[in-house]
Amino acid sequence: MSSIFKDYYHILQVHHDASPDVIKAAYRKLCTLYHPDTSRNDNEMPRMMDINEAYRTLSNPDQRAAYHRIWLEHSTKRSEHVYTVSHARAGLQYDSAKDVLDQFFHALYTKNWTSAYSCLTLEDQERISLEQFQEWREAVSDCFDMQDYRIQKYRSYNRCRIGEVIYEQVAEYAVIINDLDLQTTKVSQSTTHKYAAYDGASWKVCLGVKSVKEATLKFQLMAQRRKNFDPVAIYQSAVSKRDPLTGLLSESGFYDEALKEVERFKRYHNPLSLVAFQVHCQDSSREIPCLCQCASIIKATSRITDIIARFGNNQIICLLAETNEKQAMLATQKFVANIKQRQVESFTLNAGVIQYTGTAAIEDAVFAACSDASRNGNTIWINSKETT
Repeated sequence: MSSIFKDYYHILQVHHDASPDVIKAAYRKLCTLYHPDTSRNDNEMPRMMDINEAYRTLSNPDQRAAYHRIWLEHSTKRSEHVYTVSHARAGLQYDSAKDVLDQFFHALYTKNWTSAYSCLTLEDQERISLEQFQEWREAVSDCFDMQDYRIQKYRSYNRCRIGEVIYEQVAEYAVIINDLDLQTTKVSQSTTHKYAAYDGASWKVCLGVKSVKEATLKFQLMAQRRKNFDPVAIYQSAVSKRDPLTGLLSESGFYDEALKEVERFKRYHNPLSLVAFQVHCQDSSREIPCLCQCASIIKATSRITDIIARFGNNQIICLLAETNEKQAMLATQKFVANIKQRQVESFTLNAGVIQYTGTAAIEDAVFAACSDASRNGNTIWINSKETT
């Protein structure tokens, strides 16, 4: 990797938690714009090389995980305070750093809070009392029970700032923890990065929790809610993001995803369009089959990056990323052609198309598109027979 840091997420114009499918779709889109075979601008070759480099890294899970750790350092400006230690200077002294970290997690495993507290840096002990530490760990234990843990050396640093203190030597470790969820009785694995700092006399563990009081309250509330566990409520909360009738996103689920695209729109200024469909069934007793059939065809015709949801009783909204109004009209015609070809139920359909400009909230743009679809001025059809 080049010594000059490259933001691969920015190069591919994707969010840092984008799924593999989104990354692949973004790469293909950029290839159509900047590949030498399609672009007439010879100056695009360096950009295409960066795009290929970014995709090779982000499409490989292991390489992406390693890159993401480096990206986090740059994005949080932590690298301004961290200097890598040479292997010659690191030596065997870091064995004691791992020992104190192992002592800390073994104490958490055995619920010996006093022993765990004694492993913390002086800075942490001045900031947090033993009573506060014990209350926090008890709250965590009411929700999760540690089953086992594994510590792996990650990196060493020289003159590293942690909190308000600059330590001469710091060792970073990846800790893989298996926790038993006391409510679901399922074991899940998580990885956290912990730091051991040399304070001039001995190695100590950096707690890495900004506010123990807030963390304690969080787990206490979680434990309280679990005492009032309602399986029906949990299920309803899980499906609230998706419409159980059509399988599309619900309004709530749509806006969760749409806001991410709005952030991309603001960051990269790529076009963004909305298409709304209004479904009118000729037989009121067949409204549900009509809506479900229309939703199924639209979903099958859409791209991976399209966000599709059911609105109200008979509207379907599509958010088309990196799509201007003209392209959205063509996409709408494609939707229409497929529905017209595969339509079995008797229903009429209106469509409204609008390009998002960013001058109003996304909710207002959705309302405008749905209002357009509600009007009867567009071409509609019934069982593949066009009417107006």
